[in-house]
Amino acid sequence: MTDSQPTLSPEVLACGLRVRLMAMETTRAKWATTLIGARPGRFLIFDMPKANNIPMRLDESSRWSVNFISHGHFYTFQSEVVGSSYRPYPLVFFAWPEKVDVSNLRNDKRYPVNIPITIETAEEPPRLLGKGLILDFSFGGCLAASTAEIPDSVPLKMNIYLEAGSVIEGLLVERKSCRSKQGTFYTGFSFLPVNSPSVTDGIGEIISEIESSPLRL
Repeated sequence: MTDSQPTLSPEVLACGLRVRLMAMETTRAKWATTLIGARPGRFLIFDMPKANNIPMRLDESSRWSVNFISHGHFYTFQSEVVGSSYRPYPLVFFAWPEKVDVSNLRNDKRYPVNIPITIETAEEPPRLLGKGLILDFSFGGCLAASTAEIPDSVPLKMNIYLEAGSVIEGLLVERKSCRSKQGTFYTGFSFLPVNSPSVTDGIGEIISEIESSPLRL
C-alpha cells in the first residue's frame, strides 16, 4: 500500500538516518549518506557522500531521488541541491521536498529477488542446515528455495550474501511455512524483532537498493 503526504514528518528525521541518493539527470550516480539535520519546511542537511574517504561535490541545482527507511516505512521524494559547506565539516543541503511518497513495508510488500543464503542453527557453535536462494523479500520476512528441508524445531539464523562480497550475518529468523516440489523446498521465514540494529539496517538497505533501482520487475 502506498500513499502520499505533502511533506516529511519531523518525527522520522532522526540524525544518523541512513539515506540513499540517486542522480536524476546526466548520470545514474548513486550514493549512500547520513542525515545530519533539517530545518522543516526549508532544507535537509546530509553528510557529503565520500569515495575513498574524499567528499564528492554535488552540483548546486542538480536533482536527486532521495529515499530512506524509518519505522517500517519506505520514504522517497525528489529534491535538488541548494548548497554545500566544507568547513568545519563537509555537508550538502537539499531543498525541503514538496511531495513525499510513503510505503508501509510492514504490509508485506514483497520484492522478487535471487539472493544466495545459508541457514544455520542459532546455537554456538552454529551448525549449517542448508544453502538456498531468497526468491522474494520483504521488510518482515522472505521466501527461500533450498534442496534441504529446514527444520522448525531449532532456533535459526540466516546469512545473506549480497553483491560486491558484502554479507548480512546472523539474521535471526523463524520458519513459518514449508512446501516441497520436485525435490526443492520452499520455506517461508519471518525476521524476528530481536535482531540487532545493524542487521535490521541491512534489511532496510536491501529494500532501499531494490526500490531505488531504475528498473524493477
